[in-house]
Amino acid sequence: MRARHLTIWMWFRLAVLSLSLAVVVPPVGAVPDTPQKRPRPCQQFLIFGTVFEEAGFLLPGAEIQVRRAGEKKVRWRQHSDRRGEFAACVPPGAEYELTVKAKGFEDQSRKIDARTGNREDLVVRMKPLPEGKKK
Repeated sequence: MRARHLTIWMWFRLAVLSLSLAVVVPPVGAVPDTPQKRPRPCQQFLIFGTVFEEAGFLLPGAEIQVRRAGEKKVRWRQHSDRRGEFAACVPPGAEYELTVKAKGFEDQSRKIDARTGNREDLVVRMKPLPEGKKK
């Protein structure tokens, strides 16, 4: 009697499991009702860079600010990732000023010309602050 009870219980669990899979997993070749959102590739000018310390070590967490040349307002802000890398997409056809800031280091600025091409690759080497100056 006990073996029969276990067999019935196993068949019941198998039926419930198969019904739940039928609801969750769509059939092969099925098209979803809503279009899936895909990350939009950068169709603009790409500013890509890596931030290093003076000794050549990667510098994660540095703040990157990008603004149009001649403007005071910062329009794009980024932080370098754990590999010291950053990327920003900006509209093409203008000049930009990129500023890199990090605690204990002097600010570094670069001019970016986005009027030609579609990408600018940068390597920024941060210089430590002179002794006695704190940021």
